[in-house]
Amino acid sequence: MRIEDIKIDDDFKTLCPELQSDELRRLRENIIKDGEFREPVIVWRSEGILIDGHNRLSVWGGMTDEERQRIAAPRIKLIDFDSRGAVHNWIISNQLGRRNLDQKQKSYLVGKWYQAEKKEPHRPANKKGDTLSPLMKTSEKIAEKTGQSPRQVNRDAQFTEAVDTLVSNIGPEVKAELLTDKKIGKARVVEIAALPADRQKAEYDRAMGKGEPSPGITFDPSEWGGMEPVADPVIPTGTVTEHHVKEMQAPWREFNRLMTAVKKVIEDLPEGTAGAWCDQNQMADIMGCYSNLRSTVNHRKPVAICGHCNGLKCDRCYQTGALNKDLSEALREGTEATGVLNAR
Repeated sequence: MRIEDIKIDDDFKTLCPELQSDELRRLRENIIKDGEFREPVIVWRSEGILIDGHNRLSVWGGMTDEERQRIAAPRIKLIDFDSRGAVHNWIISNQLGRRNLDQKQKSYLVGKWYQAEKKEPHRPANKKGDTLSPLMKTSEKIAEKTGQSPRQVNRDAQFTEAVDTLVSNIGPEVKAELLTDKKIGKARVVEIAALPADRQKAEYDRAMGKGEPSPGITFDPSEWGGMEPVADPVIPTGTVTEHHVKEMQAPWREFNRLMTAVKKVIEDLPEGTAGAWCDQNQMADIMGCYSNLRSTVNHRKPVAICGHCNGLKCDRCYQTGALNKDLSEALREGTEATGVLNAR
């Protein structure tokens, strides 16, 4: 079989994660440096369809005539299969065995495996090579083969369905981000895919830090702040104004932005490689500590001009000209009780 005769099947290609542009460039440089394609491309014999080696074939297709004279085309390895379903499962199993896959890419492939198994008609348990009970659920069968829990398999299937939904509604260009970008976790992908189709792109852009704040209940003001943080916020030399208070809040906005990212990582822990130790009680303790830390720090944020000195700085505001939430509430309560503002 000639390399030019190999066919590309779009359904099979989607199961093989594409390299990013810089990764593809490095692959090309390594092949040219080595003077050969070390690994063969693998083809379904009866159909002539490529099932592994899409990136290598892409590199070969982009080579110049001079480079092709020095470097031979990738070797072709032919494999027999009974059906498209068998090819589908072989590709997934082959990809899952690779160490360079992102956790979300692995979850997506497990979900694809789950979808394929659910579509297949019932097969007798005594089929050659099939040692699993026909009474086992699809998630249990796949869990047995992948070393995961059935619950995790079900979550992977949800994630896969969500990715496919967003790719269909937003566009194929988002798939690589959904499967590799750290800005968006699997739980967030599922949440966005559950929204009406006309809201998904805007919410996806917000999750990726590219959109505008949402007026809906999913909007967390701490993720967006209100004004850009100044380079080095300092206490002004003169009287403190509302503008100065906003400048003084910049470190807290940055803190909340980082803590939001930490929260997403914590929420994704049960679905990651360390998920085995993340039982409900432990996760509740972690989130409790997280909430206490965030609340403690935010209560120290300056929120108003000091009512004791009207921004001129005094010992009650620790010479900052502004009060944090606790001190501001204490001042307001004292004022309401006496009916007058404490003198400077």
